[in-house]
Amino acid sequence: MEDSKTEGSKTAVIIGAGPAGLTAAYYLLKETDIRPIVLEELSQIGGIARTVNYKGNRMDIGGHRFFSKSREVVELWHSLAPPQGAPAKDDLTLGIEKPLAENGPDPEKTDRVTLVRNRVSRIYFLRKFFEYPISLKLETIRNMGFYHTAKVGVCYLFARVARRSEKSLEDFYINRFGAHLYSLFFEDYTEKLWGVHPSNISPEWGAQRVKGLSLSKAVWETVLKIFNKNYKTKETSLIEQFFYPKYGPGQLWEIMAEEIKKMGGEIRLNSKADRIDVKDGRVVSVGAGSETIKAGYLFSSAPVKDLIAAMTEAPPEAREVAAELPYRDFITVGLLMKKLKIKNETKTPTINGITPDCWIYIQEREVKIGRLQIFNNWS
Repeated sequence: MEDSKTEGSKTAVIIGAGPAGLTAAYYLLKETDIRPIVLEELSQIGGIARTVNYKGNRMDIGGHRFFSKSREVVELWHSLAPPQGAPAKDDLTLGIEKPLAENGPDPEKTDRVTLVRNRVSRIYFLRKFFEYPISLKLETIRNMGFYHTAKVGVCYLFARVARRSEKSLEDFYINRFGAHLYSLFFEDYTEKLWGVHPSNISPEWGAQRVKGLSLSKAVWETVLKIFNKNYKTKETSLIEQFFYPKYGPGQLWEIMAEEIKKMGGEIRLNSKADRIDVKDGRVVSVGAGSETIKAGYLFSSAPVKDLIAAMTEAPPEAREVAAELPYRDFITVGLLMKKLKIKNETKTPTINGITPDCWIYIQEREVKIGRLQIFNNWS
């Protein structure tokens, strides 16, 4: 790094006030003598984990469950918003028991608290609801009909005998679920979500997204649950409970932002890092509009494409690759309604009979919507 006497040598410029940028600033202040300046292009912190407040109605930009196998990560969350030590109002009303933290805060008396939420999600396909993940119950077979059920079975057996070389996500799914179940439940939804057909996505993506899930494992999970009602799946993607700040994920990052300011850090909103001055292969300053900030350190959570474009010096091949990087955008539409036509026909009790789902995967091919989230069931 630069000499300690050089201007800005103890300043870290952090691009982006999302979870990554804020956490970097937070730990710099807690564990070093480096002062962070966070530059955020938007007028609100949180990035894609922010929670929008519209006339008192809170909506997440993408529903974010809080679940991690890292003790350090969970401890960070809980240091900012401790886990609930008393039941929330909806659980009290419905008589639902949740694991409570000893001496934890009461969510009905304080706002700085993390709730334990039950995960409920289903698939909407053929104008019917299916459990997620697909389970081999009579209701599933009835919804799919004899033709689809028989074809799923035949295709799965064929996939077990004639396994495909896994060169794409499509191969990955077919090997584990068979071609027909893949075409019904994975193909269209994956393309809706990522804008790329599964045949053009790496198979490693499937290993990360669905872990060890397969049709044979789904059958085994069903058998285990029949004989052991307390059986819990071990797969990360299928957790049945998760943590969630009382007022959404944005609340947690708002709390962290306040802590950063108390410790002497700075967060500048509506401030885009549009120039990164590089000299002899080292970042020396960052420009934001008409201002230039001397920096000894740079942390960036900006898209790589924008980061490289903003640098005054960068290898030509790096610029070429960065300029061609594809990014996936999405649209979140917030709807405020007095009631839903969907009725709760499940065995899960809910307030005012609302459908119990946290989200519903929309598999119907004729619509572009990929997922419907119902935030009443998140908090």
